[in-house]
Amino acid sequence: MTEPIEPTDPTESTEPAELPMSDEKPPSDPEPPTPEAPPAPDPIAWEPQTWYEATAACTTPGCIQENVILHIPMLYSNNGDPKYIRVVCGSDRACGKDATILTATKLDPQPPEE
Repeated sequence: MTEPIEPTDPTESTEPAELPMSDEKPPSDPEPPTPEAPPAPDPIAWEPQTWYEATAACTTPGCIQENVILHIPMLYSNNGDPKYIRVVCGSDRACGKDATILTATKLDPQPPEE
C-alpha cells in the first residue's frame, strides 16, 4: 500500500534562499570618540638619577591611545636630560611612538637603591 502524498506549498523550498545583493555594509560598532587633547605640559625641571611619579599621553593622530592620559607610578630620570626620559605608547595595537610627559612629581622618599 502506498501512503498518500501531502501537497506541498509552492512557496516553501528546501533550497537555500538567496539574499538580495546590497551595497550597504552591515552595522558595526561605532568607534569610541577620541578624548579631548590634554593640556600643554609645563616645563619639567628634571633632576638626574631621580624617581618620579608622572602622567603622559600619546598625541599621535590615529593612535588608539590618542589623548588618553596614563598614570606612571615610577619613572626614572636617567641623567636628567629630557631627550633620555621617554614614555613609549606601547599598549596593544598602539603606535609605539613617544608619548608626551604631562606632569612629573619627585617621589619622596626615593626608592632604595638595589
